[in-house]
Amino acid sequence: MGKKDKRDRKAKRETAGRRKRSKLWPIGILVLAAGLVVALVFFPRSEPWGLPAIPRNPRPATLSTELFTGQIAKVYRIAQEVPELLERMPCYCGCYVNPGHQNNLDCYTDRHSVG
Repeated sequence: MGKKDKRDRKAKRETAGRRKRSKLWPIGILVLAAGLVVALVFFPRSEPWGLPAIPRNPRPATLSTELFTGQIAKVYRIAQEVPELLERMPCYCGCYVNPGHQNNLDCYTDRHSVG
């Protein structure tokens, strides 16, 4: 058996090993993706400064858009038009330290969302 035959057999073994490993890539990616999904579902990231959204019953009234101008007036108009969206959003503005503040809609019941 010559050196060329040994090199050929070695090259064939390496090629076969590469083919075998390349077939495992999709399985590895699926396993990693499934692990990521499980981690996100069972260990959600919670922000320590956020307030969980707790809808109120009855829903508080927002300030009138006539008190504001420009972009701020648009934001308060949106708060009036879709309060159910805002009351389901957590608040991260820092006002959750105030008693009675339960969700993002509460930011629009007074002027503190302006600044």
